[in-house]
Amino acid sequence: MKTISTNRFLADDDNWGLEDTNNDSEDPRLKAMRTMLESSWNDKTMGVVPSSAEKAAEAAADSVANAMRENHNVVMIDLRLPSYDITEGPKLYDIMAASDFCSHLSDRLRDKNLIRKSLVLVRNEKERAEIERVRSQRDQGTTIDERIDDDIDTNSADDNGDFWGDGKVDDFRAKLMDSWDTPVEESSTKPQSSETTKTKNIAGKTQSSHRLWSMVGKAQISSGPDMFDQVIAAVDENAILSTTGTEPEDALIILSPYDTTDVIAIRRILARYGQTRTIVIVNSRMEVLPAELSSAQLVYGLLPLIARSRTPQNSGGDSSGLKAVVMRRFPSGWAVYVDVYGDGFVEASNGTQDTIVGSKGFPSPEYIAKAVQKHVEGLK
Repeated sequence: MKTISTNRFLADDDNWGLEDTNNDSEDPRLKAMRTMLESSWNDKTMGVVPSSAEKAAEAAADSVANAMRENHNVVMIDLRLPSYDITEGPKLYDIMAASDFCSHLSDRLRDKNLIRKSLVLVRNEKERAEIERVRSQRDQGTTIDERIDDDIDTNSADDNGDFWGDGKVDDFRAKLMDSWDTPVEESSTKPQSSETTKTKNIAGKTQSSHRLWSMVGKAQISSGPDMFDQVIAAVDENAILSTTGTEPEDALIILSPYDTTDVIAIRRILARYGQTRTIVIVNSRMEVLPAELSSAQLVYGLLPLIARSRTPQNSGGDSSGLKAVVMRRFPSGWAVYVDVYGDGFVEASNGTQDTIVGSKGFPSPEYIAKAVQKHVEGLK
C-alpha cells in the first residue's frame, strides 16, 4: 500500500484554505474545493454536501435548529470557503453567494417553523445596493425563462417530458443562469422606501422569508472619536426588526461582520435583541469577539483543506495531495474527515477535540495536522 506523508499540512491562522499550486492568474481553489467536496463527500456520516448556497444553507439549518431546540438563540456559522469569506478580497469573495446563503437559510428556518421572518443584515448600504442590483438582473432573466416555458406547447413534449425533445429549454437555462451557486429568486421590502416589491402568496406566506437591509444604512461613519456614537445612531435607525404587519420579523441574520464599525454594530444589536430573538451570525471575521457573544455557539463550521507531501516525486514517494474537511454540526463536536486515496471521506479523530476547542473557534492547525497524520499512519 502506498503511503503519504503529511509533515506539511496547509493550514495556518492567516490563511485557512487550499494551497494555490497553480501559477496562472486565476486562483484554482474554488474549483478544487467544489470538486473535492462533491467527489469525496460521504452524506451518510457528513450530512448534506454544501456544493451550492442552497445546499450549504440546508446543512447549516439543521445545526441551527438543533441549537435552538436546546435554547441557544445566538448562534454562529462559519464557512471557510473563499467565495463566502470577506477577508479573501473582491477577487474571490462573492457577495451574491454569501447573501444567497443567508436567504436560503432563512427559507429553511421558516420551513422548520422556527422563525416567521428574518431581517438579513449586510454591513452597509453599498453591499445592500449591489445585492439588490444583481438580484434585479437575475429576476429579469428568470422572467424571460418563464415566458419561454409559457410559450412552449406542452403537447410537444417527448416521452421523457423534455420540451422540444432535445433539452433546448434546459440548455437555455444553463447558459442564462450559469453559476455554481444556484440563483434564487428573492424579493425584499425596504423601510423608508417608496419602491414597490412584488411578492407571491404561497400557503398564506409571502414568497420571501426575509427582508434585506444593512446594519448602518447610508450613514457616513468616521474613523475618529465620533465613530461610536455615529454607529449607535445608525444601528438604531436601520437594524430594527419590524413587528407589525401579517409577517412580523422575529430573527436576525448578520452577514460577514469584521471591522470596528461592525463590532460596535453587533454589540448594539445584541444589547437590544440578544436575550429575546434568534440571531444568526454568518462568517464573522471580527478579530476579537465582543463580550456579548460569550454565550454564542458556533453550530456549523466547514473547512476544506489539502495536505501536501514533502517527499520529492523523483524519490519514489507520492507527492499528490490528500483531502481533508474539518466540520462541526451541532450538537456534535468537531470532526476531521480525510480522503487519502480518493475513495471518500472517513472520520479521523484523536478523541480530544472537544477539550481543546472552544465553542466559537476551529481546531488549531496543529490539532488538524495531528489528526490527519495519525489517520494516515494507521493505514500503513
